[in-house]
Amino acid sequence: MKVHLRTTVALLFLTSAASAQQPTTKTGEPFQFRDTRRMVMTWVAPYAVAASKARLQEIFQGLGMKEGLTHLALQFFEPTMQGGVRRSRNGDDLSDARIIELRDWAHGNGIRVMLCVYNGGSSWDWPLARAAFANHPKEFAANLLLEVERLNLDGVDVDLEGNGELDADKKVYVDFIRELSNRLHEKKRQLTVDSFAHIWNAPNQSWWKELLPLVDGLNTMGYNLISSAGKDWSGYAAQEAACGQYAAKLLIGMPSDVGQWRDLDATEHLRWMRDHGQSGVSIWDAQMEAPAWRSRDTWIILKQIRGTQ
Repeated sequence: MKVHLRTTVALLFLTSAASAQQPTTKTGEPFQFRDTRRMVMTWVAPYAVAASKARLQEIFQGLGMKEGLTHLALQFFEPTMQGGVRRSRNGDDLSDARIIELRDWAHGNGIRVMLCVYNGGSSWDWPLARAAFANHPKEFAANLLLEVERLNLDGVDVDLEGNGELDADKKVYVDFIRELSNRLHEKKRQLTVDSFAHIWNAPNQSWWKELLPLVDGLNTMGYNLISSAGKDWSGYAAQEAACGQYAAKLLIGMPSDVGQWRDLDATEHLRWMRDHGQSGVSIWDAQMEAPAWRSRDTWIILKQIRGTQ
């Protein structure tokens, strides 16, 4: 695939018109994002673009995903060792044309589109991620913003994951998130981060206190390890409690490849979120493989969780 690298030198050539670019519809008309009470996000995985696109456009007994989503994250990007941004090496059609197509569909339905930067591939490459955010934080943040503005996207979802005891990297990671937050918010873009649900790997729950004031949303990646009926740390209520005053910024991660986990149906978990929770929902991923996620009832509840102001 074609590699897209952005350097800090390129920032000098960014025009004032591009930096002031506002979201538009496919026809170029300005539009307003729908008012929402909570965030509901899903991702387009780099290896499932066509399947995700088809699912996003599907209607489930008169109701589609467009009715419930507030954010669509495109997991098409990865860092370079020098703080650049390139397209994922683990993907199919990740072209600008495909991104624009997905962006226009989302914008036409009042949904924000996030550039998701991931250090994945076949495994979590923490040394790659760390080289970018620790050794080149300003360059990395600048290059992410450049790509967001070039593609007229609405923010960044940072999905940099590490396996093992990595708390020593907490400070440099938080410092990078602060740098990126300042740059994005100055341009009225949003920032979300993805974190493990408890005190393992990186980033993890012990980092939330420093991260939450800086971001617009935090995805807790517990999926089928956590639930509405979970005990101690694994319950949705405990996940929210760990956020303190920022509980409304939390997005509870749920798995779309299964319709039941921890002995409860997906709709039962969602009803708990609607009736008792403060946080939003993030669903991995947009393929919605389990039939339960292709149900009108499911998307009615998600629409209610999303809410309107």
